[in-house]
Amino acid sequence: MLSGVDGVSSLRVGNIYGHGFNAEQRAALEASGFCFRSEVSTYAGSQLCSFLDFAHGPSLELIEVTDRGDYASFVPRGMEPYCPGISLEVEDGSPAQLDGFERSFADLEPYRLHVAYPDAALAEAAESPGWHYLNFARPVIPGAFVWLTAFDQPRPTISRRTAHPNGVRGVTALVFDGATRLDRVARLAGGTAEPPELGDVRLVTVDGSDAGRFPLRAVVLMADSLDVFGAQPRADEATRLLGRPVVRIATNPPAWDLWITTGIPRSADGPKTTTGLDGVAPDCTRKQVPGPGEPV
Repeated sequence: MLSGVDGVSSLRVGNIYGHGFNAEQRAALEASGFCFRSEVSTYAGSQLCSFLDFAHGPSLELIEVTDRGDYASFVPRGMEPYCPGISLEVEDGSPAQLDGFERSFADLEPYRLHVAYPDAALAEAAESPGWHYLNFARPVIPGAFVWLTAFDQPRPTISRRTAHPNGVRGVTALVFDGATRLDRVARLAGGTAEPPELGDVRLVTVDGSDAGRFPLRAVVLMADSLDVFGAQPRADEATRLLGRPVVRIATNPPAWDLWITTGIPRSADGPKTTTGLDGVAPDCTRKQVPGPGEPV
């Protein structure tokens, strides 16, 4: 695992969010064998958030904006409206670990936020415990909102549903457009390799002409088998984008798609940059989640 700056803890991906997931799209994902967390959260900016949790790796936050005016007034510095987001957690979760990153990345204009936990009993404490965020006014990844998260103790108890009928076990990679600059996130991770690895999540870039509105094209999920998703992708050159056959589930324009595979090779086993995305789409099983999502 890569080490952080100034001797502070390593970083791992904590959560990945995307916008445009209305009730119809969430129902379609349930029909594809995903189980949502029972709890639904409401974030600042009228963001209704549903969660997909997994046995391994980060959770996915699927957001529907219910009041566009309220959301517009919320958007913080460094965030492009409706862009996807990636929370990077310091390994031990300690807020003190954010200090070194704040000093070392002054060129990205860092600033802090604190959000108290919703638990009423915890809120009665003299200093309300909560989440500590280190945001950056200059984006770590252009077209994506990347921030650091630390936690006060004790943390709220969360009931997660990590067993999915489709056999998906966790997030294994994030796929970006080939032109995406990942040097700043590599710096945050404390290494020189680009694209970097963040804990067990590998960042890869792809070339092709089917780029979306934002550079984060897909979240790659690892499953026990692809059988549940229908017809098997052909084992030819086009399906070796990540070293394995891939099933693609399209979502909506502002968000990322879901690419499901039986695993990808680690950095020592294969390239981190790939080409030929145009050739991949026709040879992958592609399930279109219905509905345009919120118009953005």
